Amino acid sequence: MLLHGLTQKQKDAVMSSKRRVLVVAGAGSGKTEVMARRIAWWVGVENVPKGNIVAFTFTERAAEEMKFRIRNWLGKITPSDEEVSLGGMYIGTIHGFCLAKLRELWPDDYHNYDILDESARAALILRGFHGLLGLSALQRATNQGQYATIDNFIQAYDQLHEHNRFDIELASDDPPFELGAAENDWCKSATLLTDVGDAPQAKAFAVSAARYYAYLRCRRFLDFSTSQSEFIRRLHDAPERLKLLAGEKLYLVVDEVQDINLVQQDIMELLVGNSGRLTVVGDHRQSIYGFRGAKVEIIAKLWEEFKADHNATVIDLKENFRSTPRIIQLANRWAETIGRVRSMETPPMKHGNPHRRDHHASHLALVSFTGRRQEAAWIAEAIRVLVPSETEGALHDKKDGAHRGLTLSDVAVLVRSSTDVRTYMEALEAAGIPCVVRAGPDLFSQPEVLFLLAALAITARIDEFVGSPHNPKSLPNRIQSILGCAPSPEDVLREAARVLRRTGLAFGRDVEDRVLLAARSIQQRIGRNRHFSTAQASAFRTPKLREFLTSRHELRRVFPQQIYHMLLSEAGVEAWDTCEGRGQSALFHLGALSGLITGIETPGWTSVTDYRWQIIGLCQYGAEQGRTEEQPLMVQPDAVSISTIHAAKGLEFAAVFLADVNPRRFPSGYAKRKPRLPLSGSIEREIDIPGLADNDNYDGERRLMYVALTRAERFLFVSHSGRQVSQFIRELANMVKDIGGLVTDDPEQLLNDLRYAPKEHRRDIRLATSFSDLRYYLECPHDFYLRKVLGFAPTIDQAFGYGRGVHNLMRAVHMDPKKWAELARDRQALEREIKQLISKGLFYLRYTTGEPASNMRAKGTQVVADYIERYAAELAALTFEPEKEFETLIDYEDGGGGALISGTIDVIRQDDPPRVTIIDFKSGDPESDMHQKLDEKEMQLQVALYAAAAKKELEYQPEEGLVRYLAADEESKAELRVPLDEESIEEAKKVVARTARKIRDREFRSGPTGEPRNKGSVTRCAECDFKEFCGMDTAREYRCTRK
Repeated sequence: MLLHGLTQKQKDAVMSSKRRVLVVAGAGSGKTEVMARRIAWWVGVENVPKGNIVAFTFTERAAEEMKFRIRNWLGKITPSDEEVSLGGMYIGTIHGFCLAKLRELWPDDYHNYDILDESARAALILRGFHGLLGLSALQRATNQGQYATIDNFIQAYDQLHEHNRFDIELASDDPPFELGAAENDWCKSATLLTDVGDAPQAKAFAVSAARYYAYLRCRRFLDFSTSQSEFIRRLHDAPERLKLLAGEKLYLVVDEVQDINLVQQDIMELLVGNSGRLTVVGDHRQSIYGFRGAKVEIIAKLWEEFKADHNATVIDLKENFRSTPRIIQLANRWAETIGRVRSMETPPMKHGNPHRRDHHASHLALVSFTGRRQEAAWIAEAIRVLVPSETEGALHDKKDGAHRGLTLSDVAVLVRSSTDVRTYMEALEAAGIPCVVRAGPDLFSQPEVLFLLAALAITARIDEFVGSPHNPKSLPNRIQSILGCAPSPEDVLREAARVLRRTGLAFGRDVEDRVLLAARSIQQRIGRNRHFSTAQASAFRTPKLREFLTSRHELRRVFPQQIYHMLLSEAGVEAWDTCEGRGQSALFHLGALSGLITGIETPGWTSVTDYRWQIIGLCQYGAEQGRTEEQPLMVQPDAVSISTIHAAKGLEFAAVFLADVNPRRFPSGYAKRKPRLPLSGSIEREIDIPGLADNDNYDGERRLMYVALTRAERFLFVSHSGRQVSQFIRELANMVKDIGGLVTDDPEQLLNDLRYAPKEHRRDIRLATSFSDLRYYLECPHDFYLRKVLGFAPTIDQAFGYGRGVHNLMRAVHMDPKKWAELARDRQALEREIKQLISKGLFYLRYTTGEPASNMRAKGTQVVADYIERYAAELAALTFEPEKEFETLIDYEDGGGGALISGTIDVIRQDDPPRVTIIDFKSGDPESDMHQKLDEKEMQLQVALYAAAAKKELEYQPEEGLVRYLAADEESKAELRVPLDEESIEEAKKVVARTARKIRDREFRSGPTGEPRNKGSVTRCAECDFKEFCGMDTAREYRCTRK
């Protein structure tokens, strides 16, 4: 069964008994299916324990797809009376694996750590730029601007880690757990032992790199590159653990091996050792991340090694099942222009899908235009020809050979750079064609974002947006391009308001005046500590803003997300909250800005003096890197994708418009520019700095073109505009002619001989989420929409971290229960031991310092000590599995796919295995965390779902669930018992399935479903994070009632 429908080479890849296998998988060769079936083969045929299987994917999205496919094939070979599960397999990214292993092997050191994403990382660096990190010295040594200094610092730091060449000496093993002087002193004492050279910029870099690493550790973070080298470093420092790992005989799959770096190769080799099994999958023609440090030479070296090893093999998957013969011919011809990598030989692709034939020469074309706007307008017209109505589209074939009509979601517009997206997005919008932009558009090119960004800049005393006049991404250049005004925040705010009105968004005539007044007032409150009178504050519609301005307390810290929410409210954006059209896309962009602001806050609290620098950093980072992530829940069922080529990697479309292939754009004018890294001496050669830039043949850009061409199934149009012609266009023109396509400047010659068929929309939409996310939908579907679909983040305050701190202590207690049961006899000794855990950072509070932090830790110590005394007998008698992670698949009731639900069970109590009890803790979080609390019904649902996962995925027999309230002051209120009979578990699964199905079907237009949690609240809306700008009728009524 696992081999059904496969080619012989695909069967060889699934069944191979060789210890090491390289699958060279060309575009459209079915590599994900082959990997999934190979893993199912290991489990079902070779009886490999699921816990011994690890699969690395390039992205979380790819991991989710892999999990669904593996489950599908395991389901086909699993007896009907047994549950289908992934067991203890790890399917995910390499950095995710490294962090998980660090937490597992050294829990007291790393359990409280998080991965720092790129925006939060930029904020952390900006926070310490002039002070702790000493980056101003590096800026002086390199004579660059602030953003360029940070960019080059990060690239050099990452390259050291990605080559496993980062060696550091710290003052002690344990970083301090309190903010302030101790943290500063510990960071400043760090020394980089790696020799990075004697040049002034290298010496300055060494100081900053050591302090940055120490700062990460203090704040309990690891970034992507550090997490990988940290895992290797800790393994080498603990030979006994390295020996145990080598003896586990892991079965490892690595996808996209053409885009891994050297430290990832080291991890791969460590995990496999001399006894494990390795399957690597990739295609050197699709290596497109060399600028980040990926080494295409790795796959070539593996090819050479495996060819020479009798216990290894190389399998070429040559058949392309995706594209028509002409598209495959063009891609093969283009691949011949890519330089050879070492001695690796890759045969050309073969046409593998007999149903997918070319219909007409005009369906593959290279077309030229006088200007980009004409090009974009034609693309919009062509899409309307391909998909002319709601009911039919151009004829296309399905996998089984039957026919269907194209839908808009079958169409993609691809561009080299996200700065080129906006023209095409506007053309489609003008033609009334729904579109979604993947990994774009440039967030700071949206007028609604510029409006709110200008308001934030005014609150931070920024008089003018600055940036290089030569950089098209700089904020002044964006402002000039989009708004045509001077780069002063007030001018931007007013002009953006005018542009927004022209787009048809509801925007009152006095909005900019009110927002400008609000921003200036916030600036005076922060910068001058001015206190406003009640009469002065009455000009504003937002209670939180009035309260903020009239407060008599001296400001020591501010909360940027809270300020942003106030400005959103004053701007009246609730009028845009319609779940559709331009209003939806505007709020999606503002939600993405909210996510970037979260990045500012993630590293820790923002002082009144930090705030200005944090907003400057937001402007700099957002202008260069601000992107809206792909959001599948927001996409209408039928919409065109506009994407960069990098973001389209791994995807396929029936019709591809590869646009804007112009000089200096494709190939990029920056591709061969070598980075100016602050390193000197031998380290420059060791990490191959020139290799981060493209070579003279533009092989990196050529691979990117190859990826673009191979996304297309049937229709492929490469377009360019203007008088000058790209080198790539000149080369492609001859190839297109040779294979029988069209090269023309007359688009009327294209899209001939089209036939049409009825549309078919995909129904098997799969959702990956967690119970924590689902509960937002259960409480209020529109809260879920604002939070999880549009991306708005809640405001934070200093109490954040308390609940996690308590849970960290509870994990430590249940890891060694007998020790803590013994300590329960002596309260003083018990509290001393808990405080020892706190000193190791298990109760780390990023947003709190001084007396409030001490009070929260004291409260945590008390509730944990009380718990240990209350349950000492249980702790002495039984064993526990704390913080057990799981993923379980819940099928939709209508059969249209399923939802992959993840979560973490606080504790599994081993009563008489496999008989267990599921325990969930409620930590008694401070009132500011009220929105995180669950009512009794939701808690019962949560525990029942966890029981279903424990039964299906972990093969336990849960008999009872317990919700334990850690801050309960009475014995009778300390515990809630949850029945876990078959009926209760099945009902919980049905509730989750119905909820997930509603999310899939985008049923977001309703307000809260339950009563208020707080006795003082009239409605649940009063307790909502987004009550000031939610567009639901219930929220509007609440705001009116409050006034």
